[in-house]
Amino acid sequence: MQCRFCKFTSSSQETLLKHFRLHHGQGAHWPCIHTDCVCVFKTPGALRSHLSRSHSIVRIHKNSTFQCELCDFKEVCSEKTFWTHLGHHLKNRETVQCPFLRCNFKTNIRPTFSSHRSRNHKNCTLEDFRTIARTASEDEIIESEQSDCEAGTSAYNFVRPDELDEIVKDVDCETLEHKLASLFLCMETVLHVSRAATQKIVEDFHNLLSFSNIRTLTSVKEILSKHEIEVNDCVLQDISNALVQTNPLLLTTSEKGPLSTDHRRNIYFKEQFSVVEPTEYLYNTAHKNSFVYISVTKILETLLRRADFLDQIVFNQEALSGHFKSFQDGKYYKGNKLLGQQNLCISLGLYIDDFEVCNPLGTSRKHHKITAVYWVVLNLPPRFRSNLYIMCLEEEGIFVEVVSQFIKGTVYCVSADNLGAHGLAGFYESFTVDKFCRFCLISRDQIATTEVNDFQLRGVDQHNSFLEELRQTDYLQSVNGVKRECVLGKHLLFFHPITGFPPDILHDLFEGIIPLELSLCLKNLISKGFITFDTLNNFIKSFPYKYSDKVNKPQKIPKTSFEKGTVFGNGHENWTLLRLLPFIIGCKIPEQEPAWEILMDLNSPNLKEIVDIVVSNRLTEEALCYLSCKLLDHRLLLTSTFPDFRLRPKHHFIDHYPHLIRCYGPLVELWTMRFEAKHSFFKKVVHDTHNWKNVLLTLSLKHQQMMAYHLDSGNLLKPKLYVDNVKVVRVSELDTSLKCEIQKKYPHLDSVSLSKTVHLFGTQYVAGMILSAGQCSGLPEFHKIVTILVNAEEVTFICKRLSSWYIEHFRSYEVVEHTCADLLVLDPDVLTDYHPLTAYTVGGKLMVTPRTYLLY
Repeated sequence: MQCRFCKFTSSSQETLLKHFRLHHGQGAHWPCIHTDCVCVFKTPGALRSHLSRSHSIVRIHKNSTFQCELCDFKEVCSEKTFWTHLGHHLKNRETVQCPFLRCNFKTNIRPTFSSHRSRNHKNCTLEDFRTIARTASEDEIIESEQSDCEAGTSAYNFVRPDELDEIVKDVDCETLEHKLASLFLCMETVLHVSRAATQKIVEDFHNLLSFSNIRTLTSVKEILSKHEIEVNDCVLQDISNALVQTNPLLLTTSEKGPLSTDHRRNIYFKEQFSVVEPTEYLYNTAHKNSFVYISVTKILETLLRRADFLDQIVFNQEALSGHFKSFQDGKYYKGNKLLGQQNLCISLGLYIDDFEVCNPLGTSRKHHKITAVYWVVLNLPPRFRSNLYIMCLEEEGIFVEVVSQFIKGTVYCVSADNLGAHGLAGFYESFTVDKFCRFCLISRDQIATTEVNDFQLRGVDQHNSFLEELRQTDYLQSVNGVKRECVLGKHLLFFHPITGFPPDILHDLFEGIIPLELSLCLKNLISKGFITFDTLNNFIKSFPYKYSDKVNKPQKIPKTSFEKGTVFGNGHENWTLLRLLPFIIGCKIPEQEPAWEILMDLNSPNLKEIVDIVVSNRLTEEALCYLSCKLLDHRLLLTSTFPDFRLRPKHHFIDHYPHLIRCYGPLVELWTMRFEAKHSFFKKVVHDTHNWKNVLLTLSLKHQQMMAYHLDSGNLLKPKLYVDNVKVVRVSELDTSLKCEIQKKYPHLDSVSLSKTVHLFGTQYVAGMILSAGQCSGLPEFHKIVTILVNAEEVTFICKRLSSWYIEHFRSYEVVEHTCADLLVLDPDVLTDYHPLTAYTVGGKLMVTPRTYLLY
């Protein structure tokens, strides 16, 4: 066997695994060491389990195509797998007929079935099965590792002595010392082991290894004696010294070793890892107020030297006119005199938010409230962004050796909640004032009466004139909602507050309008007797959530929530509740009920459809015009159904969304959801360190050490694919229709790797999920995943086409699977939406509801 990354070869898996872990270990990216295996794992432990399960000494057996007479199970598998499948039917008390020829025995009792098989079919072979389609030929027998078998040793406990030198080739004490330091860095920054605990581990390990070294020397002496080799004490002393000097854990953790104390470890991290240290600035001497800054340009210089990072950067993305797929399709990007004019430019997105590192309900609340400013390279595709001095960047840029030129850049936009955006942009930090909107000059009392076409949008020149008026008139506190100059606009040549602060759909919709309107409508439905409050909560709790819905399932609604005008969920939970509400209580609500129409009904401007469009990452001009109409009609329906309801400022903000999508591209790329998840790292650090002396510096340094660890381990960007279990099948064994489709796509392959579950760009796809691809008669087509084909890093979905009908009352599609439907092959790039859908049974019908607006 040969290493997939170098020319090292070995006949032993364990030898190859040791070589791989020593030379090619990559943090959370562990591909199988066998070049013909497509599996990739997140931990070395998962890789070792896979090798033991799939690549160790394998029993010789034949795979055959078994089919079940009770369900659509038809797979190439072993006889044991087929018996296990029948056992699941018996466990559910289903009647199973004996699968052997000329046997009519039936039962729904598992022990009875096993007893019958043991008494009557003990000597039966594969040729005696009635439910077998075909048998694998003799050349498909899996071969074992002959070298290990002949040696009579386990493939995981033996490394040949003649291969040891090759394993440790180019691995000196410094390399081992660096790997040990990387482990300590991982413990402190990724696993959040406290410094005190790390120090205790270091000291105890050193003591244990010291005693172990003495015991090892005694063992060496006994072995030499056993082989009648006499050595004097000087030789034994040399052996003892060699053991110490070649043991990095013992040597580096000794009293004066480079990793022996927390102070020495920090010095080592600084010198040997790419740690961009934070700098603390005192801005109020009297009160000793300070902030901590980490150089953006230094981090960018480090990142742009990495080929894996630079390869993912998209400088200019071509798009069709009237299509909006990224921020580069927006009017503001194209109109930027730096970003929109030069071919190679870095677009930075900032995020600003306040968060508590203490319990927000405890006695220390607001004592340690922190304002955090994060940044992200928007040129990275969105799937990679969550894994991670500006004036100088605008004027001079950063020299990148790969392209042999300086690359300039600037801040494209700042993502924040409305309060944070207004504070940084220089607008009023209150939404009860007359001019409360940063996008237009509407007055507070015009929210419910002014149509979207009547908004007087703010402009760059107009905003500059407001600032000039403020500067020239001392007694004015504000002009049309503008209080002061934006600090970013003041110091950056290519940034302006009018074009630099996009809306945030997390706070506007998922934590604003959605919980508000859900509360309003559910309260109305309960008051009319369609459902009770307790029944609603019981349905929410007992609903069979699956996959990502299970992770983000909504919680019970508190009794006091309706009085406060909310359902008290976070953004993910509110989104899940809105999407699945038709399945949860749709059967209890009559058609044409006004409160239900506000949320769901197709013939009405419902909230769910508006959300589906807004969260889409691909939109057209026609979709934006449709959204404009839906927003206006929804507002009119809401106010006519609930005359006493007063529209909130956020209802006005979303009226700007069609225009703002044209300016910024899809708003889901710029929302604050992923940034807010970043807060959890800092809260975890504070919780584990219990250090309140200089919280800002502690958090900043810990974060930079964490980044240095990922940079050093080669795990900066998530791998494209994770797959932990595959089954290799010959193409000739497959069904005729499937074999034909695969041969069209991969005519050179004799065998293929099939899997039930893969993670592609962080999204999980599982057999049984539903995909949307194509359209028929104006409606999207849906396909059920049967299995997933993996070829290298390419993923192909093998699916069955489903029949579908749109059910207006449920804002969802009923799907029906036909047993005679042919299989077909779908590539990820042909999907209408990359989100896989989950089918739920509602009233005896199988239903799916899209996560986004399906554009085909």
